[in-house]
Amino acid sequence: MEQPSSSSKVTVEYFDPYGVYQLLSPGLLPRLPLRTLHWESHAGPLRSISSLHVDLVPAAQELQPPSTLDTASGSNLNLSRVKSEDSTASNDDGFRTQALGQAAVERPDSRAGAPPKPAKRERRHQIPGLRQTPYLKIFFLRCDDNETYKTQARKQVREWIKEHTPPAQSTTKQNTQENHDAYEWLIVHVVVPNTAAATQPRSSGKGGEGSTASVEKTATRWRGGGSTTILEKLRADFNGSSKTAVDRVAQIRIGINDVPYEMLPRVVPAIPGSYTETPQENEAAWLDLISKFKLQILASFDMRVSQYEEDIREKDAQRSLPGWNFCTFFVLKEGLARGFESVGLVEDALVGYDELAVGLDAIIREQMTEGSGPQHGGSFLPFTDDLKRQAEEAKAAILKDMGQDSDGIEMEEAIDLQSTPASTELEIDEIPLNAAKKRYRELILANNISIFDFRCYIFARQLSLLLRLANAWVSQEELLAKLKEQRESSLQGVAPRIPPSPSSNDAENLAVLAEICRRTLDFVASIARILREDIWASQSPVTTKETENDDNATDPRSDPIMAQVVDNVTSSFTFATAQQILAQTATKALPIPPSTLAPPSAKIGLDGLEPKAAIPEPKTMMHPARSSSLAIRSSSREASRSESFPSGRRASVPEHGAAVSPFLKAGLEKLAAHRAELYLLSRNVLESVGKEHGWSAGWAETSILQDKEDQMEEVDLADDGGAKSKQVQPSASLQPTLHGLHSKLLRTATDNEDDFYRLYETLTDKALRHYTVANHTQSVLACMTDLAILKYHLKDFPAAASYFYRMTPSYGGGGWAQVELSMLVMYAKCLEELQRKEEYVRVVLKLLSKAAAEEKERQLRKSTLQIGYRKSFGDEGSISTTSYLHELLKITKELQHDVQVPLQNFFSRIEVDGTPRYHPDRDSFALRLTLKYLLSDELTVEKAKIKITASSGDLNREIWLETSSPSVIKNGTGILTVQTNVIVPGTYTISHVSLYTNNIVLSYEHGTPAPTIHTIDTFFRCPKLLIYHRAEAFDVRLFASKYMHLDKNRFLELELSSGWNDVESAELHIRAATAGLRLQTSEVSLVNGTLELFKNSDPGVVRFGDLAPNSIAKIRMPFNLEHESNDVSLKLELSYTTNKGTFFFATTPTMSIMLPLGVNVQDVFKHKALFSKFTISSSSPSPLRLLKTNLEGSKAFEAQCGVPLSNPIMIFPKQPATMLYKITRKPTEPSASSPQSKNAKRVSLSLVLHYVCLEEEIDNAISQSLEQALQDTLLQPYTRLIRPTVLAELRARLSPYELERVAVLNEVTTSAVSSVSWRDHFYGLGRHTEGNQDIPTLLANGLQEWQQKNPKIPLLPISLHEETIAHYRSIIIPVDVPTVTVVHTADLKLLDTLPLLSNTAVAAVNQPISASLKIKWTRHWNSDLEEDSHRADDLEFFYEISSAADTWLIGGKRKGHFKVSNSSTAPSNLSFPVVLIPLREGFLPFPNLDIKPAPVAKVIKPASKDEKDDAPKKMNITCETDYKNVGESIRVISDAWKTTVSLDSSGPQGGAMLLESEWSGPRNEMVDVQF
Repeated sequence: MEQPSSSSKVTVEYFDPYGVYQLLSPGLLPRLPLRTLHWESHAGPLRSISSLHVDLVPAAQELQPPSTLDTASGSNLNLSRVKSEDSTASNDDGFRTQALGQAAVERPDSRAGAPPKPAKRERRHQIPGLRQTPYLKIFFLRCDDNETYKTQARKQVREWIKEHTPPAQSTTKQNTQENHDAYEWLIVHVVVPNTAAATQPRSSGKGGEGSTASVEKTATRWRGGGSTTILEKLRADFNGSSKTAVDRVAQIRIGINDVPYEMLPRVVPAIPGSYTETPQENEAAWLDLISKFKLQILASFDMRVSQYEEDIREKDAQRSLPGWNFCTFFVLKEGLARGFESVGLVEDALVGYDELAVGLDAIIREQMTEGSGPQHGGSFLPFTDDLKRQAEEAKAAILKDMGQDSDGIEMEEAIDLQSTPASTELEIDEIPLNAAKKRYRELILANNISIFDFRCYIFARQLSLLLRLANAWVSQEELLAKLKEQRESSLQGVAPRIPPSPSSNDAENLAVLAEICRRTLDFVASIARILREDIWASQSPVTTKETENDDNATDPRSDPIMAQVVDNVTSSFTFATAQQILAQTATKALPIPPSTLAPPSAKIGLDGLEPKAAIPEPKTMMHPARSSSLAIRSSSREASRSESFPSGRRASVPEHGAAVSPFLKAGLEKLAAHRAELYLLSRNVLESVGKEHGWSAGWAETSILQDKEDQMEEVDLADDGGAKSKQVQPSASLQPTLHGLHSKLLRTATDNEDDFYRLYETLTDKALRHYTVANHTQSVLACMTDLAILKYHLKDFPAAASYFYRMTPSYGGGGWAQVELSMLVMYAKCLEELQRKEEYVRVVLKLLSKAAAEEKERQLRKSTLQIGYRKSFGDEGSISTTSYLHELLKITKELQHDVQVPLQNFFSRIEVDGTPRYHPDRDSFALRLTLKYLLSDELTVEKAKIKITASSGDLNREIWLETSSPSVIKNGTGILTVQTNVIVPGTYTISHVSLYTNNIVLSYEHGTPAPTIHTIDTFFRCPKLLIYHRAEAFDVRLFASKYMHLDKNRFLELELSSGWNDVESAELHIRAATAGLRLQTSEVSLVNGTLELFKNSDPGVVRFGDLAPNSIAKIRMPFNLEHESNDVSLKLELSYTTNKGTFFFATTPTMSIMLPLGVNVQDVFKHKALFSKFTISSSSPSPLRLLKTNLEGSKAFEAQCGVPLSNPIMIFPKQPATMLYKITRKPTEPSASSPQSKNAKRVSLSLVLHYVCLEEEIDNAISQSLEQALQDTLLQPYTRLIRPTVLAELRARLSPYELERVAVLNEVTTSAVSSVSWRDHFYGLGRHTEGNQDIPTLLANGLQEWQQKNPKIPLLPISLHEETIAHYRSIIIPVDVPTVTVVHTADLKLLDTLPLLSNTAVAAVNQPISASLKIKWTRHWNSDLEEDSHRADDLEFFYEISSAADTWLIGGKRKGHFKVSNSSTAPSNLSFPVVLIPLREGFLPFPNLDIKPAPVAKVIKPASKDEKDDAPKKMNITCETDYKNVGESIRVISDAWKTTVSLDSSGPQGGAMLLESEWSGPRNEMVDVQF
């Protein structure tokens, strides 16, 4: 059987009475096919035809050539009758008719050996779609000279035109129908060499083509006479005379080298000046011929399409009329589609078939709704004869195998079961979709076709068109074969004149191939149902009135044998269809990865495709010559078993990018995906057939893993129970059979179990690899799952484990929990068989986790549907995991490492009791955990640990709690108690939970310590935990040292309180929490208490011994700071051991070390004493209370104070205190030359201040009040938690004004803390164990009650006794006596002034006053121990008296120099005369006096090399001046005798004016004038 042609091809009929086609074909065939044709569509845009093949068909010899033809020509007439096989291969070139009653593959023999038949006009069929007519008719004319043309050729051509030319255009109906067979005609004059016509030019020189190419202008005559060429005569006789006439005449000259020697005519003597054609002219002639081919063919095609479209519109308009037949309409419209196909307009043809397919569906639906009676659109056969015959033959064979009689089955012909079917029948079975399989068009025209055949034919035609659009290998190979055949039919031994046209090598259109696969999937889904109904309809008896009312009539569907036959026939057809499409859409453009099922020796070809021997290709499956596609199953299966896991495992899916093209072609992924679906469709068919034989692919075992009582039984709601029982009972004893399976591959695969599994594995692997190219990850995993279950079913555990390893992680979600559980069970079984313990542990843990998740989901559904709960379809059977946990624990116990497992895998909820449970008489606490266990097996927890992390403050601080003994947790709710001996006060949240059992660690990380408010954790529930320090527990408190000496190191004090603990030994780790703080722990000393400190070389560690219960010890340690800081923090970690165990306590206290006061000093030097004034102020907003002050003397100096403090002085920030002290040298001091004297001069005085801060007084008063209020109550253990909280809130609310008010009133008001929400500060304490009361609420109520009872709390009284003062703070400030080289005492005495009754001198203005400046000095306050270099020299000073310019006029010795001698005999007093003249009246201060040392210029000689230069480079001389006149003033009055003053306000000055003044004159008498 031949495949139908799928190339773009039109028929051109040629009439060759002279046998010149064989001379013309070497030049014509290489120029075919026709290219680049453009046709103007009537209902759309311009259509372009890239390539159009021409089928040159010889016509029946109706006219005989004249007998005068050359012998050579006549002897070779048979060569012109060579018929191309291309014309017999197919009848599907459009607008053509096949003879009725003749098979599609049969053609009348018209070869050379057959005698010519008499001319007979073909009878036109009434249906225009069933005609076979050429588009163009050509007359190949050989005319050697003009005489022959006149006598014979003209008449012969005229007769041919009269016979074959269509009649003139007419509007009659008959002539209009002729347009369905419209064609054009063409005359080709073939000029043979060595003839007279060969010497003629194409024209006679009248502007003809080529007349000027090679003919001389003076010689225009040639042999044969006449002035007109044969070509011109032909055009003049047959082209027509109108201007729009079409040129239908062409001339081709055959070269002498293009004709075989034996076929050449006798040589004609050359004529001088004869015509010779150039190669350019020859090529132009061929181009002209090809152009005429295009124009004539397109003209014919246009006329036919116009007529078909008009008829189709007419028929379609009659659709609603009675008697309208769809089959007739189908044939008509298909003729138009085939016409489009013949010229290469495949898209238009495909649209036509799609419309016909939709129309057929509409007709079928319409007829189904109408029911019985006359059917509109024509009737269809109720069944297909071929399907009925196949079903009856298969049933007969089954009955024969069963040994039963099959006489009841009517057989059309005898069947020889031993005979081998013909190859054509086998090909038909392997290629079910073939338009040439039957005479479909005749059956359609005769309304003798079933719906099954109708649909198959339409889809086959659509398939052929889509394959052409896709440029598939099927259409390419067929086209190349036909072109080769057509070329080989030309004259042998003659080289072609031009090289053949290059064959089309266009790439395949993958998108169209994908569309083919997609349409096939839809087609198979619908055609399988139609096929079943078709066979059942063939078995149904004819319905009559008697049978309609007969209840005992036999239903053919109840026959189990026929049911099996129907299944086999349907499966075979579906399988063969899928394999056919897979073969026809196969392409090398798909980069399919290599198969893992290939044997190790197999190699991948250069094209990248897998070997044909390894995995059968669908196109090789179709041919019966192939022996078997399952021949290598053993070798490949051995290769699969030999794979190791995981290192030696060969991946089914290649690595990313391994086989993927660098450029993704359009439609590649879709094609790969749809081909994969076809492979899966084939596999599903195979699986369904194998299921009848009892062969399973492994999925049936997954249902066995579930509980049997939860399985459901499928119930057919359409049938009653009786019919069901009748149908099932006989089928139980029916054996599976292969009868009805016509696909050889399917029969081979179902022949035995090994072949079945091999083909199943092969199809799944090919689908997997196609899905890999399509990038369908989930589908790849699904195929991998099928392979894994198959391998597990076949006991190939290594291969199954390799597949399970790859795909089990991908089934976690999406409703595949039961499938995942089943696969994990099988995976665990594989690993157990392979003895891979590490992987077995991992898989079993995952299996148990999934089982626990299913149990959790079941409990959740049950809890949400508690009322009226019924089991739904989602409540599937659970998989038993009873034995896995114990086996797992046995294996993990032998492991050398821990296996980490999330805690939520086995538990659905963990809840922590929010109340820490503190143990009595011990510094420890415990927590209770409630866990909801999901597995059915008991779980022995060897150890449980939880970690609580601080949620505020030091976030890195954490505490671990642990169980003290193993515990057993059963299914349901379990309780664990964890405890710890570590106490670190603060707010915590649980961040980690771990359970330990046989090297399995079940852990849970809670995440961030402080989750947001909106975060709801359904698995873990833990309230905030507040860990506090009980009042009876061991405590460590930090204090700043009460005694401070500014010249010595400062100290920090630590108070150790043992509480109820009998401490045997302890270790205190001290670390600085403040940057720049340096602690000298090696110099720790005991301040008070009984405590043995051990010497320790470790820095930051203090070890001490026994400490009795309820005892307090205080230690101190020096510290220093790299930079000033107001506060210091320490990290204290105390580990102590008692008779009840070892405990740990940690805290991070903070203490203020800022000096609360500031001291300023001002010194005044006198000749024999120094007066120092100390100003004491508060350096903070808080006032402080000064209790006592004292300036302690030294060995060289003594200090005296006026009146000591009798009561404490309150110092406010803006009101400092002042203390004045007199400092003098001691009269009895060592000699100046003794070393003791020198050292004594260096000793400083010490200012000792005893004080107390007001904040400390407030803290002491509040603390005492709280302790009294909480004593002997339930809240007493919380004292250490309450006290700092209340004090912190009170400090934050006391403003500077409130502090001053407390200092004045000596009492503190608690109303400032009345609005505090105390419960928020204590959230996390839980509930009281005794009364089950909320502890934060109890504390809030207690503090509120305390505040109401104590609205005002007086400060503690302070006495000034020495013992009392010693308990408060004290600071020692060193005070140095300033060193001055010389102290001058200056006195300016007036000599001429008259003193008044007061001490103020009186002088007259502008009168000179004599004065004397007396200066004395002393070096008594120079206390340098070493002798200055200038001590032995005299010191020079200068003085200067100055004043304001409008006050005094100074005369005399106002500036001067004087020397101070170091000699004891030199005078120490000097006097300098000065004249003072006051310039204005009033109390004038004395002029200023300034004494400064004169600059010293001393020459320093350079020292020798051996001597050291010890001389000072610069001498520093200081001096102080005690000016006794500072603060004194002189009263200056006027010395006028008489003064006249004008009081007239109208004067120029507008007020009083001095007119004259008379002085007292020389009497120099001072008069006291009264004003």
